[in-house]
Amino acid sequence: MSSIFITTIIGSLVGITGTGLGGLTALSIVKSNNKFLSSLLGFTSGLMLAVVTFDLLPEAFSIGGLFTEIIGILLGILTVILIEDFIPVFYKTYHKTSKSNFLKTGIILGVGIAIHNLPEGLAIGSSFMFTTQMGFNIALVIALHNIPEGIAMATPLRISGMSKIKVLLLTLLSGVPTGVGAFIGAVLGNISDFFISLCLAFAGGTMLYITCGELIPNAKKLYSGRASTIGLTIGFIIGIVIVVNSH
Repeated sequence: MSSIFITTIIGSLVGITGTGLGGLTALSIVKSNNKFLSSLLGFTSGLMLAVVTFDLLPEAFSIGGLFTEIIGILLGILTVILIEDFIPVFYKTYHKTSKSNFLKTGIILGVGIAIHNLPEGLAIGSSFMFTTQMGFNIALVIALHNIPEGIAMATPLRISGMSKIKVLLLTLLSGVPTGVGAFIGAVLGNISDFFISLCLAFAGGTMLYITCGELIPNAKKLYSGRASTIGLTIGFIIGIVIVVNSH
């Protein structure tokens, strides 16, 4: 029981630390200049696209196959559409400004990241049950992966006018499911491949939809020049480097 408890604690710390560091990074560089904010949103879009394209979806495919991956992506997109219909009704009462779109974007991204962190936790838990060294290796990789996700989530939330403390708390909370997944993975040892693949593809679908449908268009609305496109390209390249070096 003690090893399960320790694994759960490690999983929680990995998730919270990774997204939290990403949140802190975003909060330290977000400025009011529209050109800068546009390039930053483009940069986070590029990071997310790289993580989804070269990490989440290939992993989902290798574990569960094409059919499971497609189902997961479609379920993820459908979930975002349902959340999009709900969030404006709930939040526009409090945020009646043009910045409310950024609030919605940040919240939906947070949901996608939290869902994504569950199977990552499963990977940590099941790895520790195999060997301690493998567990620590996987934990380190996932912590690094979570940093760009924290940046992507915190940036639109901060632009929406949300306080730094609230943004940081939300990015920290999005990492909590990693601990839950680590607990489940440690208890069960080997979780269903179908379930892990579905969760990864689900998270990939939500992030793909919100990046292409919200982050990139909002970046272009903030500043119509090339800033967001250049930021996206740089973010995409850095995202590839992160993914390649963490495997």
